[in-house]
Amino acid sequence: MLRDITRKVHNVRRLRQILHVFIRYGFGYLVDRLHIEQNVIGKKVINIKPIRRLDVFDQTVAVRARKVLEELGPTFIKLGQILSTRADLIPVEFCEELEKLQDKVPPFEYEKVEEQISSEFKQPIKKIYKKFSPEPIAAASLAQVHIAELRSGQKVVVKVQRPGIKKIITTDLEILYSLAKLAEKYIEESKIYNPVEVIDKFRKTILKEVDFNREARNIDIFRRNFKDNEKVCFPAVFHDLSSKKILTIEQINGIKINDVEKINKSGLDRKQLAITGANAVLKQIFIDGFFHADPHPGNIFAIDNNGVTFLDCGMAGRVDEKTKEQIAAILIAFIERDVSEIAQVFMLMGAVDEADSRRLELDLADFMESYYTISLKELRMGKFLTDIIEVISQNRIKIPPDLFLLAKALITIESIGRKLDPDFNMVTRTKPFIEKLIKQKYNPKRIAREIKRFARGLYALTSSLPRDISLVLGKIKKGSLVVEFEHKGLENLILQMDKVSNRITFSVIIASLIVGSSIIMQTDKGPLFMDFPVLGILGFLIAGFMGLWLAIAILRSGKL
Repeated sequence: MLRDITRKVHNVRRLRQILHVFIRYGFGYLVDRLHIEQNVIGKKVINIKPIRRLDVFDQTVAVRARKVLEELGPTFIKLGQILSTRADLIPVEFCEELEKLQDKVPPFEYEKVEEQISSEFKQPIKKIYKKFSPEPIAAASLAQVHIAELRSGQKVVVKVQRPGIKKIITTDLEILYSLAKLAEKYIEESKIYNPVEVIDKFRKTILKEVDFNREARNIDIFRRNFKDNEKVCFPAVFHDLSSKKILTIEQINGIKINDVEKINKSGLDRKQLAITGANAVLKQIFIDGFFHADPHPGNIFAIDNNGVTFLDCGMAGRVDEKTKEQIAAILIAFIERDVSEIAQVFMLMGAVDEADSRRLELDLADFMESYYTISLKELRMGKFLTDIIEVISQNRIKIPPDLFLLAKALITIESIGRKLDPDFNMVTRTKPFIEKLIKQKYNPKRIAREIKRFARGLYALTSSLPRDISLVLGKIKKGSLVVEFEHKGLENLILQMDKVSNRITFSVIIASLIVGSSIIMQTDKGPLFMDFPVLGILGFLIAGFMGLWLAIAILRSGKL
């Protein structure tokens, strides 16, 4: 009980901080629409003050939103970074702005690093590592990175989780979930974005990222997928020196992939590096179906032999066989200028009503017109994906979030490739992988497997159908067949009807008090005060108090 009370008090303080930051950057109108004071903890506790800095409105809404997330810390920064890949949820200009989000946090003390490592492995840090650099080489909101040396002499990189970060994230997630529910309740236009669902998916993503065991498993998968590739490598994981909060991996020396000056001095071939990096990402997506979801320049390094190494594998996406085929179908239909086929694939991938399919085709036709005069050699993958994502978002098509991570990965790797080699063409590099997918789709062995799978499913259906029909008919005869209906979107209607009925009841009571008091005032019976019956005066006072209370409630709701 005491723990719950302490947690709630902490949540109140954090909520107050969050709301103040929102208001300071000009989002007080959103806070007001959430009716926080009525639903969470009370207006006096929050003590919200109106915005005084008018210069904040000189910045765009997108810039202000980014600054809000940066100031609120790790949970909100991660939320912004994930939203930057979801052009189906937020406008493109917001996505572009949120891509700038950075973890600008100072490193934590070396004493806490020692405490974390000693606590995880139940022994002093000096017994684990031969050498351990006290100064981190990188610090972020979730963790910081140190260079170390094992007893064997092996140089390693140690990623240490920031103390207490799990508790901060848990608190923020509870608050975000409450705010999302209030948004769905009071802000009608927010419902199309399903804020509660967005926060629920975000919770799963960020909790995975603070579990370094998962990142270790991701690295192992990548290493297995590229074990025969001499040009692409992932650092080895030392599992006996890794846990949920500590990750120890092999140190690989290299040059940041976007540091063109250093790459030139090293004698590496920039054109070959661009091809190697692009082929690595394309293999991850179209062959392995498991890809690095955050391949920004800080996570890719150029190494000897014109190879590349990928770091920070906490975020990874998956693509199943069906989705890979759908992506290939979209690109083929684009080449053939088949708008109907592209629309059909999107309708299969997401949720598009029949009534909206015509609008989707018209939007895709407009999209295609801008590409009619562009040859495949001149086509820019990044621009193409950005434009088609905009069409998707305008038509509110719900497709798997991993597809947006996939698009971002392709856009990022093309940008890196073009910086290394201005003549780099991502479409040319993608073409062989798409052709391979098409060949696999029509491979006789694969078709045979699909027919076999279909036959097994059909046999299972037909064998169980008589029994299922007999069961339903039996329940109908006995009168025990129950049909359940689930209503959606009626919760607010029921709530509003409940409010209306309460107000009508309140009004009837007030009217009854007024009428009854008026009758008593005419009788001149009972205790008198200034020649008026006390009961009559008391009835009028109660009716006046209740009427004032009702009027204030109606005015506070903003609906007369």
